[in-house]
Amino acid sequence: MKKLISLLMIAAMILSLAACSGGTEASDSSTSSGTESTASGAESEASEEDPILTGEKPELKVLSMYQAYNYEEQPAWKIDEEITGYKTKWYALPADNADQKLLLEVSSGADYDVLLRISPNQYAQLSKQNALIDLSGLLDKYGQNIKNAVSDLAWKSVTNEEGVVNGMPHEDMVASPESPYGMLTGGIGVRSDMLEELGMELPTNLDDFTAFLQAAKDQYDIAPLTANKSSPFISTILTAFGMGDAEWYDIDGTYTHRIKHPQIADYLGYLQMLYSEGLMDNDMPINTADNSKEKFASGNAIACAPLMFWDIPSMVNALSTSNPDCKIEFVTDLAPDADTQPHHYIMEGAKFVTCISQNSKNPEHVVNWLNILTEPDNFRRTYIGEEGVSYEIIDGEYHPIFEGDDATNFNAYTNSDKLSGFSDPTLAFQMWQARARKTPEMAEAYEAMNSRVDEYEALVSIEAYGKTSPQVQEYITALNQAFSDSFLKAIVEGTDPDEAVAAMQAEWDANGGLEVEAAMQEFYEANKDFAG
Repeated sequence: MKKLISLLMIAAMILSLAACSGGTEASDSSTSSGTESTASGAESEASEEDPILTGEKPELKVLSMYQAYNYEEQPAWKIDEEITGYKTKWYALPADNADQKLLLEVSSGADYDVLLRISPNQYAQLSKQNALIDLSGLLDKYGQNIKNAVSDLAWKSVTNEEGVVNGMPHEDMVASPESPYGMLTGGIGVRSDMLEELGMELPTNLDDFTAFLQAAKDQYDIAPLTANKSSPFISTILTAFGMGDAEWYDIDGTYTHRIKHPQIADYLGYLQMLYSEGLMDNDMPINTADNSKEKFASGNAIACAPLMFWDIPSMVNALSTSNPDCKIEFVTDLAPDADTQPHHYIMEGAKFVTCISQNSKNPEHVVNWLNILTEPDNFRRTYIGEEGVSYEIIDGEYHPIFEGDDATNFNAYTNSDKLSGFSDPTLAFQMWQARARKTPEMAEAYEAMNSRVDEYEALVSIEAYGKTSPQVQEYITALNQAFSDSFLKAIVEGTDPDEAVAAMQAEWDANGGLEVEAAMQEFYEANKDFAG
């Protein structure tokens, strides 16, 4: 494997050319109309006579991720066509076996013009097979808006060892340490009425959380905490052991996966205690996420991990039949003790990648189409609509408007994020918060937990940028699944934590874990200044 540092140096040289156009901040500075800004951005590197910009536009065939709705029935689809002048025909990958379907389609010569918002794993597989075109020249000529909207680190994540850019990364919409409001989106949901009956406050550290579970078990004679088998790694509790949402941590300069974190055995021991003493649902090893939510909603548990603020409307509706006044509060990232400040990881990265296969008939038009959608005013228009019609800004925060016609108010943009272009992730996150406020129950839960963000140390994880590497993607899915399965088994069986973790680490090392560690270490050493 060639050194990743070489890749990153080459990518940095390429990206330095884009810096002259203003970098990421430029995407937030435009005050021009969509049409005017688009024309100037698209034509900055291209001739006014370029037929891509001035000629007839073809219909584009778009293959995207599975959604439980028809893309072409979304109002934003028509807005896309009006703004760009391109007609589009949308196709979706299936919900099951999407990876296999995508690889089969591409290898069989299917002539989709663009593969929109595919997963990092799918991207890595196609890139490894040389099934994607190099976008560097096209982005220089037709994609200045895209180049400006995407961070340098994100571009590095889709640049291969030869300096070829095979994809356009969609960065996660996130808060920032400088503006952390909104960074908390969920945790362990807790029945506030039962907290009140117990005479207890919302736990903020591990000792108080354990005491709460014990008091609830004694009072109500149930296992108070329900969880599910899909992940035995409960981030709310992991933070009390020096971890959290992140999988990778800087341990004395070594970028270390959770499986080798110094406190992972202690965390395992804590979950074993909860399970063996009846503080955690005995069905946790077989629960699906829906099962655990149903138990919580039916009153058979008083705490549910994980729960997100967007789960609140359905939970409150279900609980209201037995307790109309019931509310749900969130236990968020726990501190190890009352004297320690809790932390929260802001997870930066590229969750999806858009790319163009070698079979595409219109690669230039694809980049131009996406570039138009990425122009800041156009992004805002397709993403959340028109100010005063679908959203309003109150004290600098975006709020939805539901009055009037569902075809023009905020309801029209519920699924529009899949039909928008690229944007600075912090700016997009601010707009996204209108979605967090689309029901009173969601807004109340979201704002209640985020009223506490000043209590947290906000840390930045950049691991997701490194995970797009083919060297990582080749092994990481299977490794994480094996780790999760073994960890779950150890919780139930009560195996000595140190011995159980040692066995998991040996399995990890033998099945590609060392190769993944080497690739992630190279990535981290080259980019750790981006992390916090």
